[in-house]
Amino acid sequence: MAKIKKQSKQKYPNLKSLRRFYSEYKFKIVGFILLTAVASSLALSFPYVSSKIILNLTEKKWDTMVIFAVVLFGLIALENVAGHFSDVYYTKTTNGLFFSFRKSLAYKIIDLRLSSVYDKGSGFYLERLNEDSKEASVVFLDISKAIVTLIVNLAFIFYISVLNWVLGLIFLAGLAVIIFLEYLRVSKLLFNKKQSKRAVEKVKALESELLKGIKEVKGLNAKDAIVEKHSQVSKGHIDIKIRRERYEKRMQRIIDITKGALDLTLLLVAGLFLLKSFGIWHVEILAVLVIYQYKGSIYELVAGLAKIKNHYVNGELAAKRLNDVLKAAAEETDMFGTETLEGNVESIEFKKVVFSYNEKTPVLKDISFKVQKNSLVGFVGKSGSGKSTIFSLLTNFYKISGGQILINDVDFYSLSEKAVRETITPVLQDPYIFNDTILNNVKFAKFDATNEDVFDACRAARLHDEILSMKEGYDTVVGESGANLSGGQKQRLEISRVILKGPEVVLFDEATSALDKDNLLQINALMKELKKNKTVFVIAHRLGIMRECDTVFVLDGGKIIASGKHEDLMQTCEYYKELFKRNKSNEEQANRNV
Repeated sequence: MAKIKKQSKQKYPNLKSLRRFYSEYKFKIVGFILLTAVASSLALSFPYVSSKIILNLTEKKWDTMVIFAVVLFGLIALENVAGHFSDVYYTKTTNGLFFSFRKSLAYKIIDLRLSSVYDKGSGFYLERLNEDSKEASVVFLDISKAIVTLIVNLAFIFYISVLNWVLGLIFLAGLAVIIFLEYLRVSKLLFNKKQSKRAVEKVKALESELLKGIKEVKGLNAKDAIVEKHSQVSKGHIDIKIRRERYEKRMQRIIDITKGALDLTLLLVAGLFLLKSFGIWHVEILAVLVIYQYKGSIYELVAGLAKIKNHYVNGELAAKRLNDVLKAAAEETDMFGTETLEGNVESIEFKKVVFSYNEKTPVLKDISFKVQKNSLVGFVGKSGSGKSTIFSLLTNFYKISGGQILINDVDFYSLSEKAVRETITPVLQDPYIFNDTILNNVKFAKFDATNEDVFDACRAARLHDEILSMKEGYDTVVGESGANLSGGQKQRLEISRVILKGPEVVLFDEATSALDKDNLLQINALMKELKKNKTVFVIAHRLGIMRECDTVFVLDGGKIIASGKHEDLMQTCEYYKELFKRNKSNEEQANRNV
């Protein structure tokens, strides 16, 4: 019977999976390793040469002393030159890797499904974009440096043993104890670090929400509540940090005591050897001087040796956290095919589409409709009826649970990302405005657009004149999330982006909710104008635009309960009629209040 070979578990698999990022920097990495070896080797000679200077000085051999002094100066200069270029390679490589990790993560995060992003929270991704990317970018070079330094310094320990095997044995025994203590310290701290990272994620997520929701905090007078919540989350992190630092300081004191005991032992034994009565184990003063000058560097080596494990485990932890995103499961990422759209969008069809966010409660139930090109189509219903969910499915923010979506009779999920994103664009109710100029914010939709193209798009969105009235015009910086713009201006800026991009299908998702009456009428007129060469879907808080729609779909409880033109629905659908009358009454009341 054939023996089944047991597959060994790969050590540090996540760290090894990042090797593909290093290929671009392989020559710099080789240069760094070679220069580090040269610098460490040169530094190894310093104690011997400086000891020769001291001995020649005590023996008044001035000429020889000067020669050794010149040699020492030259060695120091060469070591610094090698160290400088080693640092240059280190800086360029680690920062380049940091950039590459962040860029890959950014692409992957954008490809993730919204449900995955929302479930994990901003703190999860911010930690991986920043701290974990930073740690993963330095780990390989830090390990390489530690290993090179270790090899060079082992040669020095061998040299000590040759000078006097007893001193060498004592030195090695003491180092073994210190290494063991360093190993214990690092192992405990690594476990603590995993806890600390999880705690930091929670703190950063809350702080991100605090900054984004600062208007609500102020407006609701919730300062005390949010600060208390922040204190509770921060306390968990601080408690872990205190335990970590107390343990680290306690272990460091034990290590320092051990080093002191080793120093004393070496001093006493060397002193005995220097006495004539111990001539059988006679040791030269040179050996004692060399050991005492170099022991500090050896102690640093020991700390570095223990930290090789630290580097590996830290790197593996950081790499795993990066791979949590880079290797996200297929069901966590947006699903696209490879097909392109042939010609223009002629039709969009939903066939018995079912969707639920949590796999328990369906939000959409057997939704079926077909829309032809150059149509203005409205969706009406109470909050939670599924209107915005239909738009989210059309933009592939979420994937259907059942049924089929077709564009030109082609399965929606067989289309490439480019085909979907360039063809269908939403105009969101609460658009994100970047902390940049108005010009650059509009150009975000089409980076190669000319300034005149931007001006035309803003004119169409009824925003151009207001921009020109601002002191800096199109160069006005709007602040984070468009803080310096009104709600209506932000919505019209978003409309300008979509007009500039020029997709064939435009989805207006409550995009006119913050507009005043005059601007609302102008944007409604724009929607009618757009349908001449586009297919326009609209969800509106104010239902006046429904009069202009070619078809209106009425939703209730995740189902389409009626469809048709506004005039027909007012006659045949009591639910729609009631919604429209109530909306009209609310608008009239609002106008009277104004």
